[in-house]
Formats: sequence, C-alpha cells, structure tokens
Amino acid sequence: MLSSAALRSLGQLALGERVVVAADSSGAPAIREADVAVRDTAVAEIDGEGVMYGLSVGQTWIVWAAAQTSDSALLTVSLPGDPAMSQQPYTAPVLPRKTVDVRYPVGRARGAVINKSLKVASGGDLQAALNNAQPGDEVVLASGATFTGNFILPAKQGTGSEWIIVRAEVVGVGAGTRMTPALAANAARIVTPNQDPALRSATGARRWRLVGLQIEHAQTAIYNYGIVVFGRGDEKSLALQPSDIVLDRMYIHRSTVAGNSRCIALNGRSLAVIDSWISECHAKGNDAQGICGWNGGGPFLIENNFIEASGQGVMFGGADPVITDVSPSDITIRRNHLYKPMSWAKGRWTVKATFELKHGRRVLFENNVLENHWVDAQVGFAILLQTLADNNTSWAWTTVQDVMIRNNVIKNSTGGANILGRVAYNGGTLPSNPTSRVALVNNLWIEVGRDPINGSDGRLLQLLGDLSDATMVNNTFTLSQGRAQHVVTFDGRVSSRTVIANNVFPSSTYGIWGSGKGTGTAALNYYAPDGITIGNVIPGQPGNAYPANNFFPNTGVLGIVLTDSFAAGCAASVAWRQVVNVPPTVGVNCAALDVSLRNVQSIPPQ
Repeated sequence: MLSSAALRSLGQLALGERVVVAADSSGAPAIREADVAVRDTAVAEIDGEGVMYGLSVGQTWIVWAAAQTSDSALLTVSLPGDPAMSQQPYTAPVLPRKTVDVRYPVGRARGAVINKSLKVASGGDLQAALNNAQPGDEVVLASGATFTGNFILPAKQGTGSEWIIVRAEVVGVGAGTRMTPALAANAARIVTPNQDPALRSATGARRWRLVGLQIEHAQTAIYNYGIVVFGRGDEKSLALQPSDIVLDRMYIHRSTVAGNSRCIALNGRSLAVIDSWISECHAKGNDAQGICGWNGGGPFLIENNFIEASGQGVMFGGADPVITDVSPSDITIRRNHLYKPMSWAKGRWTVKATFELKHGRRVLFENNVLENHWVDAQVGFAILLQTLADNNTSWAWTTVQDVMIRNNVIKNSTGGANILGRVAYNGGTLPSNPTSRVALVNNLWIEVGRDPINGSDGRLLQLLGDLSDATMVNNTFTLSQGRAQHVVTFDGRVSSRTVIANNVFPSSTYGIWGSGKGTGTAALNYYAPDGITIGNVIPGQPGNAYPANNFFPNTGVLGIVLTDSFAAGCAASVAWRQVVNVPPTVGVNCAALDVSLRNVQSIPPQ
C-alpha cells in the first residue's frame, strides 16, 4: 500500500533509479498499487510492489485515486548528476502541481463497472435520460441521431466515486487517438439552434464524461455565446462550480456562417478536453476562442486536440474573476495543433493571438504546433501573455505567473511572443502583481518574423513593462526570405532578471531594440539592467554594439527553403549553425524537440 504524501514527494528520479513508495503512518487513506497510473510509461513505471523506476529522461504525471478523491504529481527523470535539472541559469517557473485524471472510469482498476446502460434512440428524450442517469450509469446515444435543443448535465446526489458516461453508440476512434470530422460522421449530434449552449453543466455538476459525440451550432445566422459551457463564470464559490468533467474524442464545431464567442468554456475544477476536434470557432468584430476559462481554480488539461479559432485557440483570463484569491491554475496544454485557416484572412473573421493568458498560474504549454497567424485585430504575435485588469477593476490576485512554454513549433506567423508586465483596459487601475517567471525554452519558430498575408516585417519577442524573471533560452527562429524588424523589443518599465541566452535569430533591421534607447547594449542596460544576454546569434548587427559572447554572422537567411516539417526546419537550422561556427549548445535542441513532438498530429484540415 502507498500514500499520497509519498507519491507527491517523489519529485525527481535519476535515470535507472528505483524508489520504494511506501505508505506512511499519518493515518491518511492508503492507496493500492493498482490505483496508481503513470501517464507516460516510457519515462517511468511503478510495479505491483510499489517500486517506482526511472526509465528515460523526461517528465510524466503520476495520477492516483484514494477513497473518493483523485490526485496527481509531476515526476522528472534526469541523468544522474545532471546539472540542467537541478541548477538552471535562470529562475524556472513552478510547474503545475496537479493534473486531471483522465483514465476511463471503468478502467481505473477499482473494480468499477457500468451499473445501467440507458439508450437514447433517434427522437428520444435526451434530457430525461441525463436527468435519470445515476453515478455509475452510461447514456448511449444512437448512431446517426440528432438531438436539437439546449441540454443540461445535472448535479447528482451523493459523494461516491462513480462517473456518468455519455457516449456515442459507436466511438469512431480508440482511447488516446484524436477524433476527426470523418471519423465522427456517424456519431450522434447534439445541436443548439440558438444563442445558448448545446450542452452546459448545472450548478455543482460533477463526474461526467462525454465520449465520441458531435456537438455543434446549427447552420444559422444567429450569434452563439458558447456551444459547450462548463461553469457560467460568475459562480461565487468553488462548491457551485462544475468539477471532474472530461470531453473525450469529441467533434465540436460551429456554424460556418455565423459568429460565436467560443466553442468551449471551462470555469470549474478538474476539467479536461482530450483527443478532440474543435473547429469553426470564429467571430467578426469580437474575440472567439476555441477553449477559454476565467473563473475556475483548476486543474485543467487540454491535450491532443485540433483547435481552430479566429481569436485565441486557448485562453485563460480576460473576464473578471469572481472568487477571491482563486486563479485559473495548474494548467497543462500539450500535444495540440492550434490552427488558423489562411482563408480567414483579409477581414473574413477577426484574428487575435493563438495562445493567450491574461490570468493564470502554473501553466505548462508544451509539445504543441501553432500554425498561421497574421496582423489583424492585434499586431501579429502568435503568443500573448499579459496580466490584465478589465472593466475598470483591479483584482489583487489577478496575475500571470509561472508559465513554461517549451518544445513547441510555431509556424508562419508575423510575430513570435509578446509578454507584458501588466495592463489595465478602459482606464482601470493597474494590477498589483505583474507577470513573472515566464520561460520560453527549446521552441522552433519556422517562418516567423514576416507577415504571411502582406509580407511586412514583424517582431520576434517583445517584452513590455515591469516583468520579472522572463527567460528566452535555446529558441531557433527561421526566416527563408526578408528580415524581421526586431529580434527583441523592449518598452515601458524596467524589467528584472531577464535572460536571453543561446537563441538563434534571423536577420533583422534593428536586432535587440529598446524604445527611446536604441539598440544592443544601450537598450539592454536600460530595460534589463540586471539581465543576462549571452550566446545568441544576431545576424547582421554590429558586434561592438552588443554584450560580449554573442555571435554576429553576416546573414541569418537559411540556405534552404523550409518545408512544413518541423524536422526539416530543425535540420536546416543545425546545418546553418555549423556553417557559421556556432556552438551546438546554441539554438533549439533538435533531438529533444523530435522526442517531444514525435506523436503530435499536425496535419492541416482538408
């Protein structure tokens, strides 16, 4: 038998290390070995005797269940004595402390079985089935059936550990595989004909899992305010929020002609969207998110989805929080393809950043592919992080803190990442806690720095205001033609402990530039006086105007036109780096990126 305290305290193993995870004497409920799962068994595994093994270098979640609760912890496996895992040259963000246990309820090794299967035929009463279902039941929707209306997942009595499953009669793909429109074609459809959600959670609803269904906004001209809504966003206590809800292998999409606010709203606790296809989330004149949350405590898991949105593919924050000292927290976003069709350009829909945080703590954004972004309602940055006070309010706990962005590929975008200390819209008071501990590590930026629509030059990294511990390490930016405007832009207040190290930039007009201070060392001395800028490739800039120990080749244009493959882009960057005699520690680590993205689907829709 094991204990939650022992599992949480593991934290880190050396490669090949074996640790016995023993039960403690604190009186906490014991956990059976069979109730513990390691998400990535290539990194670590636990045997039937409670021994945890470190199998390969990397990180994985451990999830477990005890009594009527579930919990999780992040485990890092590193090389023995590896200083990179224990002593970073920067202040590393705190990673998420928890994740969502998305194991299928019947397969969680707790002897769970389906109590009763409620089948809803075409023309049947779906709401009655949802109302009548009890924990441990499943609701099965007939293939080809369409249920039109605004349906509610009700709260159920009791505190047991059983879930209610609502699934397609035939699920088009197996667990762990991303749904596609073609594979969902015969699945039952839940359709909203109006501005209200097709499916929403009731106050306090918990332990629902939806599997293999289509949920959509009808092909009408009516503007919709959210097709799937878990939590209204105005609940004043955690007890009123939904919890433990999973969208699994779903096809969620909007009308191709009408606008909408978002496809999915997540305002609650332990909410997940996995292995799903989310598309046609768009609006004209307003933001439209694929997935958005602003008033839930988390954890949140968004994994292995295709997400197509004119505004933010994924965003947290933006609306006023309601529950004091509760922030969207412990957010894991991984293995997704965030996509904007090029046909949406030139005013078709209003385009904003692909990934945006306005309020969030402990966020891990890794192994994603972000594709296509251009100047429209914003200035063209694919990633936007800003601590925001809106509507003339300044909630003291609103902040963006501890954000790790690593091992991603960003393709075909005017700009890279824009990070702001704090912002107040509509004349409000600035938030009291500026953005802090943000790291961009080992990302590959392919064709970033030039607008894909009008060809104008863009900015790669922009740091605005009083940030602290902003880090950019081992990123590679490629640009096969033209040049960027700036590789790093500073403006506003002075930042603290900024680290810009071992990055490869393309040719640019101004290099590192600070508003009113010029370029190079002058800009850095003013805007990042205690920062570190070392080991960067900054082509075409005068080396004597910059700190020592950076590299200044004559050209930053790669000698190869990059394909859509991140592997080709990585290989091209390595070849170019070797030509200009840059050490192998500079730029993206292609081997690590390859491992991280090996199983990530990034095929554009046909």
